[in-house]
Amino acid sequence: MKQTAISLLSIPAFLFPSMDGHAQTTTKDGTSLVWDHELAVVKDSLSANGTKYPAHTITVFEADANAALELLKLDYTPIATSIGGKPMKVSGARLTQISEAPVTVLIEANTQKKADLTRLTVAFMSNDSTPLADNGEQESLLQGLAVRLNKAVVQGQIDRYQKELDKTTEKLGSAQDDVAKAQKNLSKSNANLESAKSKRAKLERESANLQGDISGLERKFALSNDPKDLQKLTKAREKLARTERSQAKLMQQEAKAQGSINKQQDAADKYDSKAGERSESKEELQRVIAELKRKQDSIR
Repeated sequence: MKQTAISLLSIPAFLFPSMDGHAQTTTKDGTSLVWDHELAVVKDSLSANGTKYPAHTITVFEADANAALELLKLDYTPIATSIGGKPMKVSGARLTQISEAPVTVLIEANTQKKADLTRLTVAFMSNDSTPLADNGEQESLLQGLAVRLNKAVVQGQIDRYQKELDKTTEKLGSAQDDVAKAQKNLSKSNANLESAKSKRAKLERESANLQGDISGLERKFALSNDPKDLQKLTKAREKLARTERSQAKLMQQEAKAQGSINKQQDAADKYDSKAGERSESKEELQRVIAELKRKQDSIR
């Protein structure tokens, strides 16, 4: 059996499992991050309408039959007049590398689930019943097709992770906004607490002074029994009472501000943790996409 090797690529050394077991060559969902396959065009045969026709088989890795055929359909649609049926039939395909006239292409797909691959057997026909004479370029044509289809499979993987990265980036931005908002509220609550403390400290000094004044006025009135001294004493006591009420209100404000600080600090910690997790997820997704792009570039 003759086969033409397209490429046998080595896995980058840094992706081999390390001694500590931390090297990662697949994602959590099982997507491979390395290309370690050999693409080959193998001479084969394809049966259609009770007749066996000469054909070639290529391999599409990490794809089932439906996915592989859909990718082939997308590849051939721009150069064909119609595509459909089972086995898949491409009519009016303009493949100038192998024929000046439009050709018919028959494709049969077989999935090997355990190996996670699909074999595509392809027969080029002059018409529905006559095989196209091989001008020596059919293997080369299919070589290019195999590369394009396998690259397309990896592009699908890249697109899937890019979509996840876009979502994660958006969520990270939202979490960072929440962190900034919580920090702003925290700063405001801290400012309120410090303001209340400062005002209460001032009132405490005033209260201390008033208590001293009251003690002096009490002694003076006890000696003079003068109504004017009593009036001064009464005003001083009223002012002290107002000051103490103000202090009580400020203590309530302090308690409220402290409660807000605790709440905003918890929120800030929560959002910061969430932002950190999403930042790590973003970095991991970026790493996966970079690895997949290297994998895609390795397909030759």
